[in-house]
Amino acid sequence: MEAGLAGIIRNTPVVTRLWIFLVIGTTTLTKLGFIDHLDLYFNYGLIFRRYQFWRLFTCFFYIAPFGVNFLFQVILLYMTSRRLEEGSYPGRSGDFMFVIMIAGILNLALAPFFKVFFLGIPLSFTLGYLWARRFPMVQMSIYGVLRFRAKYLPWVRVALSFLMGFSAYPDFMGIVSGHILFFFLDCLPELVGKNILKTPDFFRRIFGQLPENQGFDPIFQEINPNDEQENQVEIENENENENENEIVEEEIVL
Repeated sequence: MEAGLAGIIRNTPVVTRLWIFLVIGTTTLTKLGFIDHLDLYFNYGLIFRRYQFWRLFTCFFYIAPFGVNFLFQVILLYMTSRRLEEGSYPGRSGDFMFVIMIAGILNLALAPFFKVFFLGIPLSFTLGYLWARRFPMVQMSIYGVLRFRAKYLPWVRVALSFLMGFSAYPDFMGIVSGHILFFFLDCLPELVGKNILKTPDFFRRIFGQLPENQGFDPIFQEINPNDEQENQVEIENENENENENEIVEEEIVL
C-alpha cells in the first residue's frame, strides 16, 4: 500500500499535490488542536479591521473536519484539480497556479453574497466547472451506475451534495465563479483577440516555467511551416486526442 500511495503522490502534478497537502495538513493541525478552525474562515471585518490578512488564504485550505464530508470533498478536489492540470496545463504549473489565483479572487468577491466563509469547496467547484466546459464530451460514470457526459458534472455534484445532506450554496457559488472564469479565459479572447488574463512572466519563473515565447512550450509550440510531414503528424495527433475525449470513460470513486 505504501508503494501504491508513493506512486500516486509521485505521479500527481505539482500544483495539485501542493493543494492537497495544504488541505490535509491544515485539517490535521486543527484536529490536533494546534489551530482553531475559527481562525481560518473568511471574514471581511476581521481581515481589514483587525488586519488578519492570513484569512485571505487559509479560508481555501480548510474544507471540513475529518469525516465523510472531508473524504468526499478531498476526492473531488484531487480529481478535479488533477484533470484540469494534466488536461489543460501540462508542464505549465505557473499558468495553472495563476488560474487558481484568479479563481480564488472571484470566490472572495462572491463569498459575502452567498454567505460562504470556507472557500475550499467553491474553489474546487470552480475548477471542476472549467474542466467540464473544456472537455464536455468526456464520458463519466459513478460506480458504473450513473453515466453522463462531463458537461453535466457540476449539476451531478450539486445533486450529490443534496443527497448526502450537505449545503449546496458552495456548489452554486462555484458554478457562478466557474462560469465567469470560463468566459474570461476561453470566450473573451476569441471575441476581442486578446487574453486579458495572461500569466505574468515572473509568475511563470516562480514555478520553473519559462516565460512565454522563450524555450519550448508544450502547448503553444511554434511549428515549422516548411516541415509538412511534422505538421501532418501534429494534426493527426490532435484528431486522435479529440476522438479520445469523446470515448474515454472515467470512474469516479465516491
